[in-house]
Amino acid sequence: MGTLSNGQSFFGQSDAASTKSGFLGSLSLYKPITSERNFFHFELGIQNRVLTTSGSTLGSPLAMGSSEFGTRLQISRFYVGGGYTPFTYVSKPGDGITSLHLNGGTSAYFFEAGLIWRVIPELQIVAAYSREYGLPSQGGVSPAPVAEYGLRFRFPINPTESERGSGVQFDGFRYPFGFMK
Repeated sequence: MGTLSNGQSFFGQSDAASTKSGFLGSLSLYKPITSERNFFHFELGIQNRVLTTSGSTLGSPLAMGSSEFGTRLQISRFYVGGGYTPFTYVSKPGDGITSLHLNGGTSAYFFEAGLIWRVIPELQIVAAYSREYGLPSQGGVSPAPVAEYGLRFRFPINPTESERGSGVQFDGFRYPFGFMK
């Protein structure tokens, strides 16, 4: 779920000042740059986001997209991160997601945090929260912010590699922090 506020200068329309709740989808690819065996480790990656919503007054469809370079610090079951992109995508007024195009001269940055539940070695579920801010070419901050609340699913590419020699650590699926029985 996502919301957007103060987006009028980013979208170029007054209806984007505040929006209804909408769908925010993200697809990320992160690579650990320190050992995952450590209590904390760093990751670098790319995060793609697309928000679809509608303006609260006229109900016109709005969409925003970004592909951001990001970094994360993961401490046990918790992570915090942030990133930046010089490229953002915006929909044409009233056309929604089907009209996304490069929004020249704009950039965006984001901050995020999440709580991880390692269900099985190949699947993790994350309760996530993030805020993304747009920087339009005419100055200021818009949208300020795009807020995301939701669940993410993480699929480690090689889940046994991070725990080689000590068995794969996971929480199980019967209880959120219990053991698989």
